[in-house]
Amino acid sequence: MKIAFASCMNATLVPQQSVWDHVAATNPEALVLLGDSIYLDVPWPQGQHPRDMSEEEFMHHGLSLYSAQLAVANFAALVRQVPAHAIWDDHDFLWNESYEEKAIRKRVYAGTVRASRALFNCFCETLEASLTGDPFPNEVQDFRLWQPDEPAPGYRYRDLGQGVALHLTDGRSWRVSADLLGQQQRDAIAAQVASLPADAIHLIASGSVVAQEKGDRWTSFAADFDWLKGLARNHRVLVLSGDIHDNRLTPIDLGGGHWLFDATSSGAAVPRTFATFGPALVNYAVVEIDAATVTVTCFSAGAQDRLPLSIDRTLWSRNP
Repeated sequence: MKIAFASCMNATLVPQQSVWDHVAATNPEALVLLGDSIYLDVPWPQGQHPRDMSEEEFMHHGLSLYSAQLAVANFAALVRQVPAHAIWDDHDFLWNESYEEKAIRKRVYAGTVRASRALFNCFCETLEASLTGDPFPNEVQDFRLWQPDEPAPGYRYRDLGQGVALHLTDGRSWRVSADLLGQQQRDAIAAQVASLPADAIHLIASGSVVAQEKGDRWTSFAADFDWLKGLARNHRVLVLSGDIHDNRLTPIDLGGGHWLFDATSSGAAVPRTFATFGPALVNYAVVEIDAATVTVTCFSAGAQDRLPLSIDRTLWSRNP
């Protein structure tokens, strides 16, 4: 089994996205998008920050961005051929670090949050339908975008087959104060994990890295990080993460023969730095799983950019 993953693409600044040709060339059986599939706040439209938009203005803006990403020809071709699954992060939830201002709890943003949920839920449905069936809304008046009780994306489970479970987390809807996922979502994931065979591999899709030196980190949220370590002490857990505009492979030794692994790929189609809008990054990664080994390889513009991470599937420990 081969699973490609990536995050962070901006069709406004990088309309030509060669990364999807590179991903397609690896012949994956699934694609996981780990957040920031659009950038609601980079650049600001007409100099207006999204927090200052009305709900309808925000809806127009978000709809145009998702439509632009889905119109990228090689991206569309890939997701027509390969089952695709997405989570969201700050830039496709609201805006950069909206967590810090507790935007999810502010009544003034209630309409904007509802619009964001509707757009993202339609995007996920469109991807998982491989762009068939009802197309992504092409106008703001589409009834799918105006349901009064639009749910958060929440936790979603996908059975990828061959003993591989994909857990799509929602790291934004309940990220307030000391919570990353929140107790209810943690309980739902734990229950799903416990219901599966003991030798299942659990891929936890996360917009945030686990324990690296930059970007949002699980280590900043004690209850969630302790829960994740507890899960990894009893099950085979590999976190797939994004956000930091870089590729990283991070084995975490939990002691007692237990390991937690974090594989990060970020910067699929964004400028190297938004400050200068320089050359675009072309980062992605692939997880290959067979009966004995799990191997994660990171790529930049089609070339391997670091030593792969090799995991013994039976022992769930790092191979030399």
